Amino acid sequence: MPDASLLFAAALLPAALLLDRACGEPPARLHPVCGMGRLADWSERLCREASGLPDGARGQLFWGGLAAVLVILPWVVIAALLVNGGRELLGNFGAFVCAAVCIWCCLAPRCLARHALEVAAPLAEGRLDAARQAVSRMVGRDPRRLDAAGVARACVESVAENLTDGVLATLFWAAVGLYWAGLPAAAALAVLHRCANVLDAMWGHRDARYARFGTVAARLDDALNFLPARLALPAIALAAHLLCRLRGLPRLARLLPAVPPDVRFDTRAALRVGWRFRKAHESPNSAWSEAPFAGALGLQLGGPAFYGERLVAHPLVGCGTPEAHAGHIRAAVALMWLSVLVWTLPLALLAPCF
Repeated sequence: MPDASLLFAAALLPAALLLDRACGEPPARLHPVCGMGRLADWSERLCREASGLPDGARGQLFWGGLAAVLVILPWVVIAALLVNGGRELLGNFGAFVCAAVCIWCCLAPRCLARHALEVAAPLAEGRLDAARQAVSRMVGRDPRRLDAAGVARACVESVAENLTDGVLATLFWAAVGLYWAGLPAAAALAVLHRCANVLDAMWGHRDARYARFGTVAARLDDALNFLPARLALPAIALAAHLLCRLRGLPRLARLLPAVPPDVRFDTRAALRVGWRFRKAHESPNSAWSEAPFAGALGLQLGGPAFYGERLVAHPLVGCGTPEAHAGHIRAAVALMWLSVLVWTLPLALLAPCF
């Protein structure tokens, strides 16, 4: 990696996470993800008008792929140019700062933790309606049909799935870019993954409108998450083991959300349940992080859920209790943060070797 010092290489991913921890997400009007969404809307309109094809036509596969390229390519190029511009102005330090900012904008662990704890607080106080309203910002299912345990399970599932989609996979591809071609590639691949994630959320539906148009976006997101999702299982299990140890160190434990004594962190169950239920979902990647969360926390996740008036029979994941509560949400947030730490440290330490 000829274009970055060993120090900058090792510090890049931790710096991006520290920015997220200190600042949270950028303001909505300046957030690149909002820009990706607006560009996706424009690209979809352009390609649908240019094609003149009805929803579900086979040609929509091509036009959906073209629309995805029109969204992804500009953002990837902008990220690489921004890092190169930083180098022109301030040398490797400028490139490092610009790359760290690009990766930070693609991460959201603090936002995910905040949303989850906003569900846990009213749930612990018995304010079910407020908890339902809070969880509706995290999941697509109908919150009115969820009891207290259902709200807690839905929140834990969202934390587990978004840990991989929104944090671990982005860090993984940033590291791949860093190892491959330095700071510009690290920023570019982080942005590539985030764009794919946004497009999958917008177009990756199986309804008549997006069944073909959104296929390329959905498959790209699946491909980019394939390896990170599988590596997440042992990372989550190791994080559960570390949390068991941290419980005996009160000063360090205070850095994480307070977890009640009745909630355990079971490393062996995380591995056993994670492996057994790794293919429980139709999605090739979702259960790889949801299942070890279920095992580590002693929960049974998944199951039937209403989306509006439509009942979807999701498979059950895990062998534990379905009676989740606010303490399980706090435990899931703690497990998320330790998983991010376990994931980031080896990626950072390996960077100077390339």
